[in-house]
Amino acid sequence: MSKQIKMQVRPSRGNEADQWVEARKVEPEFPPVKMKRLTIDIDPDLHTKLKVHCAMKETEIVSLMRELIQNELGAE
Repeated sequence: MSKQIKMQVRPSRGNEADQWVEARKVEPEFPPVKMKRLTIDIDPDLHTKLKVHCAMKETEIVSLMRELIQNELGAE
């Protein structure tokens, strides 16, 4: 007399996870043109005031500088 063991077949996982990952792929956002770096030297006290100003307005220094330059030069 032999004992028979029935093995259960695991339910196959659908491609749901793979499909979800594929659907989540987001193209990275790049600026339309390659940006150029600008370095300036400013007084330490002025730098501190600038940092405090930006912190109070919850903005980044770079954003403020870009906005000021664009306003001054009339650039887009």
